[in-house]
Amino acid sequence: MKNKANGFRWGLPVLIGLLMHWSTSAKAFALLGPVEPWMQATNGVLWPGDIGGPMELTNEYRWNVPVVTYGFDQSFLDFFGTNGVAAVEGAIQIINDLPPASQMILTNYPFDSQRYNYLAQSESLLDLKSQVLTLLLQQLGLAQPSRCIYVLHQWDPVLADESNILLFDVFEGTNFSNFIFTRNYDPQNLSASPYVNQVLYSGQIYDYGYQHGIAPFSVDPLAGGDNAVANIGIGAGTFYDGLTLDDVGGLRYLLSTNNMNYETLLSDVQGAGTNSFVNGAWRPGVDKIIFVPQPVGSLADTFLPCTNQFMDVYFTNGMAVQQQLQRVTMRPDFLFSAGNDPFSTGTTNWINNAALNNNPGGAGPGIIQPPVRIVFQKIGSYFYSSSLNTYPVTWSEDSVQDLSSDAGWYGNFDSSTNPPIVYPVPQTGKVSMLVRVQLSHSNYGPDFQSFEWSPTSLAGTVYLLQSSTNLSTWNTLFAVTNSGSVCTYRNVNANSLSRFYRLILK
Repeated sequence: MKNKANGFRWGLPVLIGLLMHWSTSAKAFALLGPVEPWMQATNGVLWPGDIGGPMELTNEYRWNVPVVTYGFDQSFLDFFGTNGVAAVEGAIQIINDLPPASQMILTNYPFDSQRYNYLAQSESLLDLKSQVLTLLLQQLGLAQPSRCIYVLHQWDPVLADESNILLFDVFEGTNFSNFIFTRNYDPQNLSASPYVNQVLYSGQIYDYGYQHGIAPFSVDPLAGGDNAVANIGIGAGTFYDGLTLDDVGGLRYLLSTNNMNYETLLSDVQGAGTNSFVNGAWRPGVDKIIFVPQPVGSLADTFLPCTNQFMDVYFTNGMAVQQQLQRVTMRPDFLFSAGNDPFSTGTTNWINNAALNNNPGGAGPGIIQPPVRIVFQKIGSYFYSSSLNTYPVTWSEDSVQDLSSDAGWYGNFDSSTNPPIVYPVPQTGKVSMLVRVQLSHSNYGPDFQSFEWSPTSLAGTVYLLQSSTNLSTWNTLFAVTNSGSVCTYRNVNANSLSRFYRLILK
């Protein structure tokens, strides 16, 4: 717990199953911050791709400037083109269109904003705009709420006996606070909540020996789940047409002018003109954040300076004081790219102001600082083979399945009858592709060994991936066309005593 600047002490319950402490309303959000030592993959708190961990209320991280900039590098423009830019800006517009936190009325937002395009689903398309919207919420300080309702802090064998019970009511009157935390908060009364957008969640404790954790699930199997945009899990053919109530509730909490933290300013903030300014001070939330494009230069991947002036509010001796500040950005705060592997800047650069907030040694609160880089994978073709014997099919390492149609291509689509836009955009001239071979001796492939080729050629050039057991006789596994994307070949349960691969021009 920590004292806030206004003198109030905020507390929160942390016990699963103490129903009298659960929120009576059916919604909640979760907060994101730098990973704490107890947050590990072995206790199920961290998953592959996570950029941070779930924060306790009042340990939030947020932006404390009202204007942030965005831009695109040449890799993004080459792969996604102008339609990709429009998709990103469509997601940004949803954030920009939000009213100030002080004017947000949560009931104006739905509990579920997921929509479906069945043609896009049949083509295994992932909506680029929706992917961007989810990642933006992360970089604004929100975690995945359904994963944060029940968080395993510390494993104890006593928990193994509780693997088949409903977590939301089983521990009533029993103190398990050392083992299980709650990290999901109602946006109205800020109490812990087992709900996300009206969906009640329970969780199953699992014990695999090498890993323990809690798997959340919706109590009502017909109620759906993972309906918050911040949850990160949207599938093929699904898209968001806006934010949900819980998403907006989380942003309202972070940006609220009633949420006071001691904060320092970003290093590139200065007084307007030659004016001196107060840096570290008790500050409320900025109320609203606007994304603006970073001006671009005449050369590829060059940007021009962008100056934004804003009125900063801080408190001293219980009185609100205003000061005119300005910030000059030389490059975008948010840079969108395309690459061989997906990437989103983590939370290690976020500034922990716990000590300044009378919370020495705590996990927060703090501020988010740029730069943020979001890289979308250049998804391309996907091939698969296996030496498994599964009745009635006997698989062979030399028998390759083309699963490209199931790979999950990026696209743009909505609820209209317009055909989806599919990426990449048609390539011209010389482009580079990546051909990745992943080999595993197991049936499930956790121990993949990866080998890569990165040929550069005219777009449309066809290559052959071949294999051999003796370096004399070569078998063509498949052909792949250079479209500037990533081609993946997985050989699961590979059992050849020796096998060689090569990539050649057709």
